[in-house]
Amino acid sequence: MNVSQEAAAAAAAATGPLNGARVPRYLIAFFGALVALGPLSMDAYLSAIPLMAEDFGVGIVEVNNTLSLFLIGYAIGQFFGGSFSDQIGRKRIGYIGLSVYVTTTFAMAFVATVEQMLVLRFFQAVGGGFSTVICMASVRDIYPLEELGRRFATVTMIVLVAPLVAPALGSLMLPLGWQSIFLLKAAYAVGLFIVYALIVPETRAGGWAQLSALSIFRQCARVLVRRVDGRMLPLRYALSMALSASVLMTFVTNAAFVYMEYFAVSAAVFPLLFGLSVLGFMSLNLFSMRRLTSRNAGRFFRSGLRIQIAAIALLLVVVGSGATHLWTVVPLIVVMMSTLGLVGPAGSARYMGFFAELAGSASSVYTTLMFALGGILGALVGVFYDGTLLPMLGVMACASLLANLIALSIRGP
Repeated sequence: MNVSQEAAAAAAAATGPLNGARVPRYLIAFFGALVALGPLSMDAYLSAIPLMAEDFGVGIVEVNNTLSLFLIGYAIGQFFGGSFSDQIGRKRIGYIGLSVYVTTTFAMAFVATVEQMLVLRFFQAVGGGFSTVICMASVRDIYPLEELGRRFATVTMIVLVAPLVAPALGSLMLPLGWQSIFLLKAAYAVGLFIVYALIVPETRAGGWAQLSALSIFRQCARVLVRRVDGRMLPLRYALSMALSASVLMTFVTNAAFVYMEYFAVSAAVFPLLFGLSVLGFMSLNLFSMRRLTSRNAGRFFRSGLRIQIAAIALLLVVVGSGATHLWTVVPLIVVMMSTLGLVGPAGSARYMGFFAELAGSASSVYTTLMFALGGILGALVGVFYDGTLLPMLGVMACASLLANLIALSIRGP
């Protein structure tokens, strides 16, 4: 697609069902609340993992696998959901996803084995992927290019409330049994469904007659091979962002082990330590909301990646030297997690700005990469599990290093 065609497509997107001048103020808040379904699904039961392992009669690593499997199922849901939403409309995909999510999450409260939990967890993740992938695409549908970075940062700020409060909420629910956490998540999804049906408008119309599974792969292939100035810049941004985000997901997958088993903190203290990382993430995301522009997006993106790899390198030094204490490890984890507040909004603005007519498919490609990598890397840590922090840090270092190398290959405005 040449420059004039891309400009025309962007203009068409900006004058679709909604545009930046007429968007209801609650809409961006709703999309943030809907995307928060993902971190809520992962973080709310982190403090319950040891209790669940005890009830199922398995080790903590087996229950951690429910997190890794969730990321893989979430990636599958995002891959198909985003592209289908380009064909049949955003809201139809949202309805399907939320329905599947509510049904499977409610059923999880009644499982008796970890194997049953794994099966339901996979389908819950697919439903969650369908539900949330439409949010980035919807933002791209309704806001002009120059606003995308700030709008994505706003969505992220709302989303970050979930990992901040979810572990604490899970800890508060534990006296009622870990099953109550899943019932609460199901109720939250029901509320989202009702709001979505009653007051949220469609941002991209479509019809069932346009539905084509084969077209999904053609649409995503067009995203993957999109060239800008003769170079595959969109794919480079997607890969670099996905690898950087997978560092965060790898830590979240292993957070219960790190804090509650390795450092032996209580279920009451765990949310406080976990929340420090979320607050750091929110701080840099707020900075992006206020300062991010199309001119400095590249600098924000590269700076965040460099800080991330530096924090991981220092963690490796600390752990390798035997100076592993909460006061030496937690601050570096906070810095490492916080960098996504720079990388995410800046990278998303650049990446999604390359697409207008394929916003759903572009969102699918990126989020599928992100969650698939997060799931694979989290499972890989389990494979090399030796009771120390080194397997986790080694996996995260490789991902962050590769993200930085890919970012170095991105040149130009």
